[in-house]
Amino acid sequence: MNPLIRLIYASESTNPANAEYGGIQVDVGRILMQARKNNPRHQIGGVLYCSNNYFFQCLEGRQDVVNQLYNKIAEDPRHKNVQSLSVKRVNERYFSNWSMKYVALEESINKLLKTHGYDAFTPFDFDDEMIDKLLKLFVVTKDFDSAADQNYDTTALPKRKTGFLRRLFMRRKSEPA
Repeated sequence: MNPLIRLIYASESTNPANAEYGGIQVDVGRILMQARKNNPRHQIGGVLYCSNNYFFQCLEGRQDVVNQLYNKIAEDPRHKNVQSLSVKRVNERYFSNWSMKYVALEESINKLLKTHGYDAFTPFDFDDEMIDKLLKLFVVTKDFDSAADQNYDTTALPKRKTGFLRRLFMRRKSEPA
């Protein structure tokens, strides 16, 4: 059986944020569109955050497909200096309802960073505690651009659909014959 993992990586953007677009990194939309299209077929989920010309992303799924995606990202020309920050086997996902959630919370992130002694978003400097606090903040943060689009919860059993004929001919015991 292929274990479920949570891989967190950071990278530097090769296309710096553009003031013309409100300081938003122009590749974010393309990355999200691609992730939301491709991740469901591989049951990969996660979250993406961009700030200070850094990408910070969590990927969750089967170990083989997450590793394959991470290697593809490392070769993507939109990234440089791609570094894995954490890889853990997990029993359940933080982002079980997302093919790729996007967080755009500068104020909450900056508050968390300052509370833990960071002056700026510099993910290569984060320790395990800071990474975990960021992820937990991302879990509860609303994505204003989209809604949850998946259900990767492996503990939930699929509901059995009742066919038309079964519904048509199935009678309850309280109903007269």
